[in-house]
Amino acid sequence: MKKLLYTFLFIALVLFNATEVFASSEVYYTNREGIQMTQAEYNNLLSVGFTERQIERMDYDTFINNKDIEGTLLSEVKSYVKTTTVMRNGIQYSSSEILTEDEMLEEVARKKEQPTRYASGNYYDGLAYDTYKLVTTRIANIDDDTMRYKIDADWLVMPDVRSYDIMGIGIEANKVQRDSSIYFRQDWLTASGTFGHGDGCYPKEQTTGSSVMFKLPSGSLQTLESYAYFHVSKRSGVGVVTSLYASGDYAHATSNVTDAVYNYFSINYGSGLVISSPYHNSYDAMALSQATFLGSW
Repeated sequence: MKKLLYTFLFIALVLFNATEVFASSEVYYTNREGIQMTQAEYNNLLSVGFTERQIERMDYDTFINNKDIEGTLLSEVKSYVKTTTVMRNGIQYSSSEILTEDEMLEEVARKKEQPTRYASGNYYDGLAYDTYKLVTTRIANIDDDTMRYKIDADWLVMPDVRSYDIMGIGIEANKVQRDSSIYFRQDWLTASGTFGHGDGCYPKEQTTGSSVMFKLPSGSLQTLESYAYFHVSKRSGVGVVTSLYASGDYAHATSNVTDAVYNYFSINYGSGLVISSPYHNSYDAMALSQATFLGSW
């Protein structure tokens, strides 16, 4: 009788473990690219800073490279950025401010009702126009030695000028160093309902941060989003780090420029993106979206 009981318990334990394995490996989500994900893989992607929309459109290589990373999202800062550009003597001057979500939604609604087109030249002196975007900067812990810095940019009103934009994150070079190449992707939805994406860019990786220059897609769009991320590790000899700051920045070209602008910009922790002459008046000015982690690392 006792032997029979032990046999029954053994069979029950095997069945229980088999059920657990099956549950952990069953398909939880299938994205637009036909990639099947378990719940653990899906949650892992969220834990390193991907959004649900980004997971929905994720390609196979990005999925494979991230699905098994059990990260921890330490900081997420959403910045609703309104940029105002004014024409003076044929030159564009811009300034940015951070709005609340409610303020942004209210202004975007008015903007869509009465769109203002871009213009240039002395004839338009005094003309002012606004652009709106959501910029999100994140810090995620990957392991004891690695952090991921990530920046997302979502246009809330489609930009009229589609030239070479720049986005990136400035790092504290006295605390951390780049530990990977920068990854970039942009996604859009056309007015006719067709999804498009691209990862073509000009990466710039410096001791003070990483950034990418990329061409915006043309045509009539409903949505336009982009993101970039890279890893950092602690500098040798730094010891315990009690604070981390990631300075996310996005520079939008307000006039058509060539890829020669690549040689005229840099990024750092204090100022974000810095664009020098002769292109400094061809880009808007954005307030930094800075993610902050206070703790021990």
